[in-house]
Amino acid sequence: MVKNIISLFILLLSTITVFPQNFAGSWKGMLKVGNSNLTFVIHLSEEAGLWKATADSPDQGAFGIPAQAHINGNGIEVVIHGGITYIGKIEKENIIGGEFQQGAFRSRLDLTKTEDISTASKIKISRSQRIVPPYNYDTVDVNFRNKYDDVLLSGTLTSPKQKGKFAAVVLVTGSGPQDRNETLMGHEPFRILSDFLTKNNIVVLRYDDRGVGLSQGSFINGTIENFSKDAMAAIEFLKKRPNVDPNKIGIIGHSEGGLIAELLAGQKLPSLSFIVSLAGPAIPIDSLMVSQLYRIGKVAGMSDLALAHAQEINRKNFEIVKSNKPHKEAMAMILDNMKIDPAQLNSASKLELETLLLPSYRYFMRIDPIPFIKKITIPVYAAFGSLDVQVPAEQNLNSLKSNLPTNPKTVLKEYEGLNHLFQKASTGAVSEYEHISETMNNEVLLDLVKWIHALN
Repeated sequence: MVKNIISLFILLLSTITVFPQNFAGSWKGMLKVGNSNLTFVIHLSEEAGLWKATADSPDQGAFGIPAQAHINGNGIEVVIHGGITYIGKIEKENIIGGEFQQGAFRSRLDLTKTEDISTASKIKISRSQRIVPPYNYDTVDVNFRNKYDDVLLSGTLTSPKQKGKFAAVVLVTGSGPQDRNETLMGHEPFRILSDFLTKNNIVVLRYDDRGVGLSQGSFINGTIENFSKDAMAAIEFLKKRPNVDPNKIGIIGHSEGGLIAELLAGQKLPSLSFIVSLAGPAIPIDSLMVSQLYRIGKVAGMSDLALAHAQEINRKNFEIVKSNKPHKEAMAMILDNMKIDPAQLNSASKLELETLLLPSYRYFMRIDPIPFIKKITIPVYAAFGSLDVQVPAEQNLNSLKSNLPTNPKTVLKEYEGLNHLFQKASTGAVSEYEHISETMNNEVLLDLVKWIHALN
């Protein structure tokens, strides 16, 4: 998913601990933000020696946020997307004492083990697409190294059982720390996608982002350049597989992963034969973010006048963010643009503004994919949902139509009624994602298989 300054995606890096019985369960605390208190819940469980986690922010209506935990002895480290960290330790039975931090903002946050979890977080939402073993194809966990950054990555390779050489794809996740299944709000889009493709005789490699799951490295310090090199390493790994046709290797990227596919294709990566961009940005990222926040506000019911006013403020803010202004000067300019008195700035607002000026976010904001798109000569399948509020279909499709060189095998398609995850949706709002039983629309899955096979 493309980076969204108003969304909170929590990453908790997970390993085995000597005190698993202490950490397993649900932990609840109150985060003091200005004059307000926000309930914060972490759910931890251990399965087959691996930790699994989700988080809730009930006061913000967010439940089942995908998470992992890094546990060392009686200590736990929480790394939150957007430069936020939570570090704590078990101070006494059923109590974790710790600190929440983002930029210059710090706040004590103690978590207490509890059985009193809100009804909303207990609701089990049915999923119409589930992948359950045994599989009718081969699946194996693999490791491969990004030699450029010297990072060892871990993933899953799925292959047809029959003999022969097959087309192959690398799945590249959206923004934020993602595991190999791109787990989000109870959905596993990449597990659904890899299963469908492999059943249709396509080899698939999907992998944990660096610093997530079993992959090494640091996610929070990574940039698009680093993540692109991870994808390149995955392609090199596929090239060496005996059942992979080296002339038929592609990338399927979702959201930011689609952007990475475009950038690599525009640089004419020799081993790349085709790309699929699922809701991949095709306009400058600062423009995308202005549009994204406008669409999110519109779906939330903001008036036209308020939307126009916010749009102008956001446009100027992102111009400042992508500039080379020093942090202190840039912050002063943003505060002036928003007509905010620094003395009156509450903690919650300060957290958002600090996020805007993180080095990794400023790097991301300066990206313009258009010069790369103009140089793409391999076949492209670009898909967008008409209800996508994060990467709006019209703007990004128009950019591809205007800038992508003509190729008879290229397909640019808008899917009516689908959201950013390619689910059948009502409004496209992010809050709908977890409540939709469908993970990825079957029409999209069928179209991808037909298109990849037609390239042969």
